[in-house]
Amino acid sequence: VTTIEGPTVRLKSGEVRRVDDMKEALDLLAADEIEYIFDIGEILISFGEFLENNHVLAPPSYCEEWWIQEGGPRHPESETEALRFVAEGAYLHPDYTWFWDDCTEEQLVTLANIVEETGVFSGGILKIPENPAAKSVLEELLVPHTVEDGFYVIRIPLALIAGLGLSPELKKLPTWETRPEFTNGLVMASHLSGIKMRSKAGTRIGGRMGRPGKSAPRKMKPPVHVLFPVGKNGGVRRSVDAAAKTCVSDNSQLFGGGPAAKQVEGLVHLETGERKCPQCGTVTFKSKCPDCGTHTNAVYRCPVCGKIGDPGMTVCPVCNMDLVCQKESIFSMKAEYESAIARAGITHPRDIPEVKGVQGLISKERVVEPLEKGILRAKHDIYVFRDGTIRYDMIDLPLTHFKPKEIAVSVEKLRSIGYTKDTYGNELTSPEQVVELLPQDIMVSEDCGEYLVRVSQYVDELLVNLYELEPFYNAEKPEDLVGQLIMGLAPHTSAGVLARLVGFTKAKAGYAHPYYHAAKRRNCDGDEDCVMLMMDGLVNFSRAFLPSTRGGTMDAPLVLTTTLNPKEVDKETLNVDIMPRYPLEVYEGCLTYTAPKNLTKYVDYVEARVGTEGQFEGFLFTHDTDDISAGPLDTMYTNPMFKGTGEKIMAELALADKIRAVDTDDLAERILNSHLMPDMIGNLRSFSKQSFRCPKCKISYRRMTLSGKCTKCGGPLKATMHRGNVTKYLEIAKYMSENYSLSAYTKQRIQVVEMNILSTFGEEEKVQMDLSDFF
Repeated sequence: VTTIEGPTVRLKSGEVRRVDDMKEALDLLAADEIEYIFDIGEILISFGEFLENNHVLAPPSYCEEWWIQEGGPRHPESETEALRFVAEGAYLHPDYTWFWDDCTEEQLVTLANIVEETGVFSGGILKIPENPAAKSVLEELLVPHTVEDGFYVIRIPLALIAGLGLSPELKKLPTWETRPEFTNGLVMASHLSGIKMRSKAGTRIGGRMGRPGKSAPRKMKPPVHVLFPVGKNGGVRRSVDAAAKTCVSDNSQLFGGGPAAKQVEGLVHLETGERKCPQCGTVTFKSKCPDCGTHTNAVYRCPVCGKIGDPGMTVCPVCNMDLVCQKESIFSMKAEYESAIARAGITHPRDIPEVKGVQGLISKERVVEPLEKGILRAKHDIYVFRDGTIRYDMIDLPLTHFKPKEIAVSVEKLRSIGYTKDTYGNELTSPEQVVELLPQDIMVSEDCGEYLVRVSQYVDELLVNLYELEPFYNAEKPEDLVGQLIMGLAPHTSAGVLARLVGFTKAKAGYAHPYYHAAKRRNCDGDEDCVMLMMDGLVNFSRAFLPSTRGGTMDAPLVLTTTLNPKEVDKETLNVDIMPRYPLEVYEGCLTYTAPKNLTKYVDYVEARVGTEGQFEGFLFTHDTDDISAGPLDTMYTNPMFKGTGEKIMAELALADKIRAVDTDDLAERILNSHLMPDMIGNLRSFSKQSFRCPKCKISYRRMTLSGKCTKCGGPLKATMHRGNVTKYLEIAKYMSENYSLSAYTKQRIQVVEMNILSTFGEEEKVQMDLSDFF
């Protein structure tokens, strides 16, 4: 948010500066000029957050919105004008109010004496000879200054001089003789200067940095293009092409045929569902009869006696066994793959990327997808989820207003989908105007937009080649999808929520109205969920693909919510405040730690509008910003400049050393106790209980065989847990133990873990080098 105060830092030149501009901050970081961070800056927390959590209000930092409510006429153009407003009865403007309450009485006395004895005030600039004691207090007050020719140069000095109880001639005022005893710096500065001041710091809170965003396609593990079984024939990669080239015996005797047995390329053993055409009686595993095109019906058979059950029957009347829709057969993968390529409209088969299927099916009827879908998905580099849909995951962020320039969509395009006026009722003509977001309109990340374009192209080719219909999207770029319907779905739910795509953001997140997120049962505290194109869901989703195990229907769009009703969404959304500014009663309530429910009569919030014409529109906001995606787009933990976890931890600790608010010793101990120690102890335990795996046939063994080889294929067995998994954090843990003030308990835990590792693995072998190794 660019309309609140940014961090205050000390540069390597000694200058103390408040950084409010994003470009300036990035330039300073790129030049590696920041030496220390005194203050992180302001954090914006709405009244509605206190109301939702039933937490008493806390004193805020003094800000211009509050200052104006208390009689400030307008933003002062200079420090001189700010002091003139004070003479007229206003409080000192926040831009010229320093952090007096962070200083002790002794510190202010020290600085006042130094300025009186050695300071030079001329031409509106205060110069103080370099002095560590003066520097310390100036930094505590967060007074911006530079270091030039042996002096601390302060270019906005009037409020500082007055707060120290000094005259323009830098002589102590008579108010020093009547100053109160044993008081804080703010009361003392206000008394000495005769100026009404508010606390600039207000309430300070700590917190941990969450990930700034996530934006990635939803993939199964391993990623697949089609829900078509390839068994073991596809290898580790589950490749359909590899399965089509597999040579196996056509042993028809095994399946009730003659004695012929020969090696045939592309024949695979598959376990699929058994289906029968009601029109011509063809038995197949496909949902569409390959002979007459009629939709086939599932055949349920007793696994013991083979008796076929009647429609609606679930138990065999002879064996009392549950009927199953399952059949093992020999299938020509090569022929099916080649014909699917032709049906998919692929003119150059060699250009098709590797198509990946699944090893087996886990749905009740073991329904398979047509191979054509997998071929087209591979062509467009998109992946399928277990229910047949193509999804894209993003972090949820709430938004009620936006500017066209922030969402990579032209004003003309927005007008064509209904955004004709801005928030204040003016005609929408400029990308700088603020527009109110409609409740079921969403914005996705730019990466998601590119992915959805590929999905739309896949859907169009599918409609044309497989279903012989007209293409639907005809999209070549993300903006072509603006106005199209999409579906949002949260994990652990079974109801999608309809939305319209209106734009794209640089942030790796999905912006949507609070109503929309609440309808999905999400609350935007780091939650993520997915979006999918509506046509993809309608064409490709099927309950028949869902696993038959418990929980198989979760995270599947079984139903769709088409209209949002504010009365039916989570109550958290109803506590969002929607007014342009807070009244003075709210700020006064903060000073007395008032319960927010006692001030709701002064605040316009959503719950008060539910059931009225204003429940969907007419929302306003208290603070504007230049760009909703101006913050960090990626976490530094994903930065390729870091080669491993050790480097990331060292960078984290180095940053903590630069921030005054962070106790680096406590941070180091938290990292050890929350991450490194549990990992090492857990891996050490897993090492003693590990299984062994054959890399050739993928069979796992609970214990190592006596021969050390796989009993099935004769291949060598490999351990699943290695020494490196256990010891990877040991050296960094020892470093932190030696260089930071950790508790004795934590240091002893590290020593015990190291002893256990040595007793398990022994000392690492040291290679004896001879003289020739150095030449």
